[in-house]
Amino acid sequence: MNPQISTIIRRSGPMGWPCFMMALAFASSCSTPSSVALISIPLDYKTMAEPGDFPSLPACASLSGVEVVDGRAEKTIGKRFIEGNASTVVPVTTSSDVATWARNGALDILRSSGVTIGKPGAPVLRLAIEEIRTNENVVRRSGYDGRIVASGQLIRGGTVLWSDRGNGSAENYGYSGRADNYQETLNHALDRAVLGLLSRPQFRKEICSGQR
Repeated sequence: MNPQISTIIRRSGPMGWPCFMMALAFASSCSTPSSVALISIPLDYKTMAEPGDFPSLPACASLSGVEVVDGRAEKTIGKRFIEGNASTVVPVTTSSDVATWARNGALDILRSSGVTIGKPGAPVLRLAIEEIRTNENVVRRSGYDGRIVASGQLIRGGTVLWSDRGNGSAENYGYSGRADNYQETLNHALDRAVLGLLSRPQFRKEICSGQR
């Protein structure tokens, strides 16, 4: 028996056993697990960007619509594992519609950036989510990191006015296997990927193309 726990029992007299159980529970809560379970994470967009992160787009910035597709070759969204133990790696999945989640985020970001949505004759913004990757490194708590790669096009009348590719990354820390920790990480990575595309000089120019 651990000498510290034995000391607790001796000093506590008749109450030694309850104290021992409390000490054992505390020790267990601080230990690293020996395995991790498969999990599926629901995607739920909420902006993680700060007001200063949004670009100052021209007042004429308008879109007739926003289209988003899930273009990923790999449909898992990442992996979780115990630090230093490669045999514990398991995939992380989602049953959510990735395109709908990303479109909700893109619309929120565009509106927060001052873009008018639904203007006839304005370009269409087409986004493709090419990669979603998370890592959950489990010790006593978990470190999370996420990366999203997205490509974008501005199209008007069948003509591609602008196209580019960008990515966003984010990190987080907290309780293991928590959906909210994954959501915060991925939402922040999506914010950064889309904001990066909106900040491109050619995007800023072409989003006003043909506007009156």
